[in-house]
Amino acid sequence: MSTPERPTDRPQQFYPVQPGFPDRPAYGVLQDHSRATVSLVLGLVALCAGIIVLAPVAWWLGNQAVREIDASPGVYNNRGMAQAGKILGIIGTVLLILGVIFLLGMIAIVVFGTV
Repeated sequence: MSTPERPTDRPQQFYPVQPGFPDRPAYGVLQDHSRATVSLVLGLVALCAGIIVLAPVAWWLGNQAVREIDASPGVYNNRGMAQAGKILGIIGTVLLILGVIFLLGMIAIVVFGTV
């Protein structure tokens, strides 16, 4: 006597995205863009963990992912993650620049003794 097969036991089949028409978008299973996820994670790590050096990388990857997602409509579904990674990268890069300016100012005060 065999047990009935549950729907979760079957391997999942992925079908390619079918092309759309000019007035209708493509249909099918949309993919996640891997750079969008990586840029979001790097942006969060840069701001939350204080590793601000990763922020420009998050900005760069997020910008690339947004461009690729916009270039191929109907293929990727996580444009919001790419934008969030890009924005977090911009914020982290601004904080990095301000930190470097502050550090250089403190070094100038110590070396030259001016106030």
